[in-house]
Amino acid sequence: MRTFKSIFAMTMAIAISCGSTVQAQTKNNNNMNPVIVYFTHSGNTELAAKQVAETTGAKMIRLLPEQPYSSEDVNWVNKQSRCTQEHLDQTLRPAIKSIDVDFATVDTVFVGFPIWWHEEPAVIRTFLDNYGEQLKDEVIYPFCTSYESPMSEADATLEREYPSLNIRKGLRLPAKSEEIKNWIKQ
Repeated sequence: MRTFKSIFAMTMAIAISCGSTVQAQTKNNNNMNPVIVYFTHSGNTELAAKQVAETTGAKMIRLLPEQPYSSEDVNWVNKQSRCTQEHLDQTLRPAIKSIDVDFATVDTVFVGFPIWWHEEPAVIRTFLDNYGEQLKDEVIYPFCTSYESPMSEADATLEREYPSLNIRKGLRLPAKSEEIKNWIKQ
């Protein structure tokens, strides 16, 4: 009986190990080497990035502005707030901290952000400006979080401002795992 239990335990351990390997390969969508670069202010976009990471197996990298945004900075009803000024003057680019990723080893970049003024925040434009040359050979999947705004307006501004990048149609999160998988297959 002891031998049977030992053999059963070893068989289960091997099955679990093989299952984990298959699951990891599935998450990486047939050898896709993805990374998630995201900006979050309230934490909602970080939750969305985690959802993408769970589906794809991608490493998450938080994009940080040199000068963090305060609650007043994102008060969109205040015409003098930082986010409003960055919306009104599309040339503004807040400085960001450098990120530790070798884009030469990556083929897919998920870029996450909250929608501010129906578009991506200026921090995302800074990221794309700073790293755009390194991203030219990558497939970029933008995703957003928003209470009301659709992703379509951010899709339009990203396509217009970064025509040399391979930016796919974005997705508003949260979404079901199957929706995320279908979005990536587009």
